[in-house]
Amino acid sequence: MRLRDSTRRIITQLEEKSGYPVQVLEEADLSTFATIRIARAGVPAHVLSYKTHPPPVDYTIAWQCALALRLFERPPEQRFLIASSPQSSRQLENILNAPQGLRETYGLKASQVESLRDQLLQGLVTHLYSVAVGLRVSDRLTLDYPEFADLEVQLTERELQTNRETLSEQVRAALPAEVYTPTQRINAAYALYWAGRLEQPEIVNPYRLAGYEAAGQTLLRVSESTPGDPAHDYELVEGWADVLGLRGWFTWVKYKAP
Repeated sequence: MRLRDSTRRIITQLEEKSGYPVQVLEEADLSTFATIRIARAGVPAHVLSYKTHPPPVDYTIAWQCALALRLFERPPEQRFLIASSPQSSRQLENILNAPQGLRETYGLKASQVESLRDQLLQGLVTHLYSVAVGLRVSDRLTLDYPEFADLEVQLTERELQTNRETLSEQVRAALPAEVYTPTQRINAAYALYWAGRLEQPEIVNPYRLAGYEAAGQTLLRVSESTPGDPAHDYELVEGWADVLGLRGWFTWVKYKAP
């Protein structure tokens, strides 16, 4: 697939800043628009996966690279990756196995509970980081690359729609409250941010009706009070985690270069 020159420039920036190549791959079955796996011990390249439908591919690739760049804008001794904590793994497994928990409700096997536990934890921790820090990326990306402005709106509208769909009772019933509630509070912050950026206050209405708006506003106040440079990204994530009651659910793992 042919990428825009601007997209290729951001890819090159990541390669030069990190010292490792970026491998861009199409994955039709990807569960999200795009994702990047940072180069690390045993993997001497950043692997950026994307799906072509729906577009805009260039923006999703550029955004992922810009998010990854923030790691390498920190000194090597201050580079960490977020991961779920052993404590949260035990806690969520107990929740899933509790009487009237999801294991009992859906008749899950032990192996299925473990798989669901890992999936939910990874999703929640990734969501926390990618929205808290990702809004910083969104602050800058179209300022530096105004040619992405229309593509940004396209992607944002799709993400907002996807998030709104998770407010359904079916999704609520399928997730433990300990995962569902912080996820929706994060989504509320995302909606509030874009309601302001796009000048569309109605974007927030579903979260206001569901009772998550106040928490979303609190998260954005944490963002506003935290310096915006990459040196404060971990402080920002921890501030959001304090609001969400997730401080013990994740840990920072020292980044190990290939």
